[in-house]
Amino acid sequence: MPFLRTIVPYLSLLLIVTISGCSSSVKLQDPHAQATVISKSDLLSGEALFGAEARHFSLPNDQVMMLDEDMLEYIDRYVPRRNHELTRIRSLLTMMTGAGTLNMHYDMSKTYTARDAFHKAEGNCLAFSYLFAAFARQKGLKVSFQEVEIPPQWDEADDELLYFSRHVNVKVHMGDFRETNGYVVDIDRINYKPYYRQWTISNREAIALYYSNMGTDYLQEGNTKDAFLYLAKALRLSPKDPALWSNLGVLYRHQGLHSYAEKAYFIALKYDGRQQSVLNNLSVLYDEMGETEKSDYYFRLARSHQMKNPYYRYFQALEAYRAGDYDLALSHLKAALKRRDDEKRFHQLLGETYAKLGDEPRAIKAEAKVRELMDIN
Repeated sequence: MPFLRTIVPYLSLLLIVTISGCSSSVKLQDPHAQATVISKSDLLSGEALFGAEARHFSLPNDQVMMLDEDMLEYIDRYVPRRNHELTRIRSLLTMMTGAGTLNMHYDMSKTYTARDAFHKAEGNCLAFSYLFAAFARQKGLKVSFQEVEIPPQWDEADDELLYFSRHVNVKVHMGDFRETNGYVVDIDRINYKPYYRQWTISNREAIALYYSNMGTDYLQEGNTKDAFLYLAKALRLSPKDPALWSNLGVLYRHQGLHSYAEKAYFIALKYDGRQQSVLNNLSVLYDEMGETEKSDYYFRLARSHQMKNPYYRYFQALEAYRAGDYDLALSHLKAALKRRDDEKRFHQLLGETYAKLGDEPRAIKAEAKVRELMDIN
């Protein structure tokens, strides 16, 4: 779907496509006996992967938010500090994205530091957010990072690895914006919607996402050492992010260290039992270990969570519609709309489905709802 493909993500490495959206707790089956004695320190030491050599490894320090002299000179030329806050914001955006200036190109696959994003004039939502935040703070603006709950997106890296996407933007805190107390800056203005749930994340958490992305990139390339070091650095910065523990578990599973992977997944579930990606990863892991009962249990649990997610049901409806099974499409759409009635894509497909079923009054009603949502947004 083009809509989903254009959302700029930061990536959480998965083995099977999963979608979050259920708040129920998860009953965990007992982990493998060996995994119970493995500690977080064991996982982060790297000794199981590299032996005693790992004791001499240093974690990367890529200076994610650093500005160099060229960047400082550039921003001073385009953005006077004395201007009003809103003028400074607009000047920054023009400087970063306008023709004849930096003209930064949006590439969802490029995770860069602020410095590299500037010199390459490209990057994904993380790179853009790092660069804008660093520039904004240099010009006296108060900014924070936000994570945005976007409709789920996933991308296949190869025959085995799949990625589930999340999104980050920047909020500028301003006294003049009395209702929202801020101005949201998002490189993906087409697909970003103000009504999406969003929440503040700390600088450390935001920067951890850079190291996680780099780690998953190295894992895809087969560079186990750098993959480990970058994921370990991400967890040093954000030790309670379940997606980062899940990524580390994927790395250990790739190296055949099943007990270590299992431990990482269970730590992830401890911090968030709603992580369907982790449930799927556990199912894959136990299948490899020959523990069919556990594999089936976590597969069914993940599947149950998926069926409660409105976006998953929408994609099932879309698939059924394209196959000509309009009754099945309608069933999925009704389930999706029970949980999310403000998504215009759901109503648009609903109208098209009713039209195929020959129910013109309901088709017209659904089309009217689409127009209503377009006016609101």
